[in-house]
Amino acid sequence: MGTMKTAVFAFAVIGLASLTVNAEGYQHGWKVYESPQPGYTYGPELNPYGPGGSESYGPSGGKSYVPGGGNSYGPGGGKNPLNPWRVGN
Repeated sequence: MGTMKTAVFAFAVIGLASLTVNAEGYQHGWKVYESPQPGYTYGPELNPYGPGGSESYGPSGGKSYVPGGGNSYGPGGGKNPLNPWRVGN
């Protein structure tokens, strides 16, 4: 019983921390948007290695070199100074 209360409390703290982070922007993988994106739930990153994740080498992943990826110089890439996003923390 005590463990359940601790887990709920810890989850609430994580939720509050994510609200603080999201006050500055709305992050999808490595990209940070100025406004919420439709159909996307915000909160702690559940799968950083999946598509769009901050540790992913897939499309729009934080470690990806393809267009839209964090290491890409192509359209929407993290190394492209003309992309409309800013790099997440």
